[in-house]
Amino acid sequence: MMETNSPTQCHVDFEHAKPCPDGPAPIGKRSNSFMEAGTELAMAHSKLGAVTSLYVSLQAKHAPSASHSLRVALWASAWGVHNRVPEEHLQLFEVVGLLHEIGKLGIPDRVLQKPEILTENEQTMMELHAHIGVEILRAGGASRDLLLAIEGIGTSFCSSSKSDSNEIAPMVSRLINIIDAYDSMTIEQAEREPVSSENALAELFRLSGSQFDPLLVRSFAEIVLNPQLELHICARSRWLDALNNPGQSRFVGTNQDNEKNGLTQSERTAHAWVNTLSDTFYRRIMDHVQDGVIFIDSEFQVIDWNRAAERLTGRTAESVFQQHWIPSLAGLCDTQGFAIDESQCPFRALMQTGQKIQKRLTVRRDPSTPPIHVQVEVVPVLNERGSLCGGAIILEDISETSDLEQKIVYLRERASQDPLTKIANRGELNRQLPDFVAYHQRTSRPGSAIICDIDFFKSINDNFSHQAGDEALVVFAGILRDSCRDTDFVARYGGEEFVMLCSQCDYHEAKELAESIRKRLHRTPIAALRHACMTASFGVSTIRPEDTDESLILRADRGLLIAKETGRDRVVGLGMDSKEKVDNRSDSWRLSRGRSWRNWLTSAEDPVQQFELMTNVPRSVTLEKLKGFVQEFHARVLHVERNKAVLEVDCRNTPFPQIKNQRPGKFRLKITIDEVEMLAGGKKGSIKVCTVLDVQVVCVRNRDRRTDALLSQVLRLKGSLKVYMVACEMDDDIRSTIIRHIELD
Repeated sequence: MMETNSPTQCHVDFEHAKPCPDGPAPIGKRSNSFMEAGTELAMAHSKLGAVTSLYVSLQAKHAPSASHSLRVALWASAWGVHNRVPEEHLQLFEVVGLLHEIGKLGIPDRVLQKPEILTENEQTMMELHAHIGVEILRAGGASRDLLLAIEGIGTSFCSSSKSDSNEIAPMVSRLINIIDAYDSMTIEQAEREPVSSENALAELFRLSGSQFDPLLVRSFAEIVLNPQLELHICARSRWLDALNNPGQSRFVGTNQDNEKNGLTQSERTAHAWVNTLSDTFYRRIMDHVQDGVIFIDSEFQVIDWNRAAERLTGRTAESVFQQHWIPSLAGLCDTQGFAIDESQCPFRALMQTGQKIQKRLTVRRDPSTPPIHVQVEVVPVLNERGSLCGGAIILEDISETSDLEQKIVYLRERASQDPLTKIANRGELNRQLPDFVAYHQRTSRPGSAIICDIDFFKSINDNFSHQAGDEALVVFAGILRDSCRDTDFVARYGGEEFVMLCSQCDYHEAKELAESIRKRLHRTPIAALRHACMTASFGVSTIRPEDTDESLILRADRGLLIAKETGRDRVVGLGMDSKEKVDNRSDSWRLSRGRSWRNWLTSAEDPVQQFELMTNVPRSVTLEKLKGFVQEFHARVLHVERNKAVLEVDCRNTPFPQIKNQRPGKFRLKITIDEVEMLAGGKKGSIKVCTVLDVQVVCVRNRDRRTDALLSQVLRLKGSLKVYMVACEMDDDIRSTIIRHIELD
């Protein structure tokens, strides 16, 4: 027996080592750097013989552990050849390296495959694998030296130094512990990045004397820092030569004869060659696909991860192989770059529904780098019976497409947004308005438009500067935007004018909204105006069946004009919705039971709608406007007095669009004209001369009265008269400003 503290005294005849026919391969890289596809199992079989099933079980349980064990065994071979260890002892080094983690068969998957750092309890559970491995090998009839060597895995140099120096097993354990630590540090894992060989050796030297045997650390460092080509060839050949001449291992039992499985050695070699060829083609295809591809089985274990996935995620295939799949393993985040939890995982949704899923996500490698935009497609994978056995996640890098889309969105916002107020501009209003009108006409739902204008805006620019005017516009636009519902739309119409489109909002609701904005403006001081408040005027119109987008805005604009001409800082509405028509039929239509001033004009049973209008001009100008109404509507003048007129209007001759299946009505309008003096809305104490019109609308044909179609025509006549006279409907506020009635000469 050799001395355990003198590893350099052990030697084998280096000159008789057989070279590897297919060239050298570096030690310490990925497992397939040591061997071609399909060789790993054969290497294990050449050393383990009948109990190759143990290694196969570990490979199925946790392939990264199996690959790590094989790398440790190859390093042990290289060290043994370099130090001329006798063959019977060198085999023990190799087998212990190959089986030192066999006890992980007894570790729960949730601990073994956990991608994050283990907790203290989980780490304690993981450290039990050496004891479990001893029990597994003892049941398989392993030798005493093998059991002692496996039992020493994970123990420190201090605690093992008291063992019998004449036994080889403690020395094997100490060397395997060193190689195990070195390989674990230099191979990338899910929870951390790999370290360089130099840093790994520095850590081994730092812990030598306490955790590791100093002499063995120095001896192992020699073959790492001074790599020899012949040494690697010889170590590799010790494993590969046994493929054609499988022997026996005196540590784990005898090798089974090939013919017992029904195949000759030639047939087994041929099958292995076909499988290897298929794997090679598959690997080349997977590694040359431009999109990242990740295969996950039904137990949520990662079973493949191609090179494109490595580039996108920054994770190597070895670090994630057979790890439990969670979105953070690939750095999957939402489109804003925030991590998604397992409940939002597209693969989990696939396993629940079995349906293909497409989704846009991002991949963030680390917080310091911008996310990569990806199109994620998750497709099911079915077995030969048609059952769902897993899925494939396909990651397509769409960063360029996403950047282009963001630029298009940005340009669209620039093209549709007013640069000062950050609300929609006139062009966007022109695009939205036709659809807005058509939708409400098609669905018969109420919809309204509000036009508003800042009062005396020119004086703001003149007295406070144009910058103050800009701030006033921004404040006003902010109030309009804040007053909108989600379904409403607000745009800058031009200058100091703004338009609001109120979806599913009837006439009364639109007027109330405009009134609330007007009052809010009264309570909003503006810093640029020396904390003074400003006022605005509003025109309101509601959508009618015959409306176009131009007529809706024109009617609201005329309401705004009336509001400005009647004193500003008020809301004027033109047009009513269907609900108001129904209410008006019961409230405003009245039966005239008494005799009017001209009994021959109407019978006692004719329904009459009566309303008062006020126009901000004298009587003479009002009469000229009334003449324009007569000409435009082809009205007949039935009677004229000093302050009264009776007109007859046939809706067949009016400019109203004719509605299908609706019979045009004929009406008489009795108009009383009264000139008044009113308080002006400007300087205190100023007076203006205005005209008040009292209008009654009478049906000529009694059989038509009380129908909805007739009521609609009456309301249209009323609205048209208000527009032509540039008048607003009288209310208590306006009536309270009348000083006196002017008598006719």
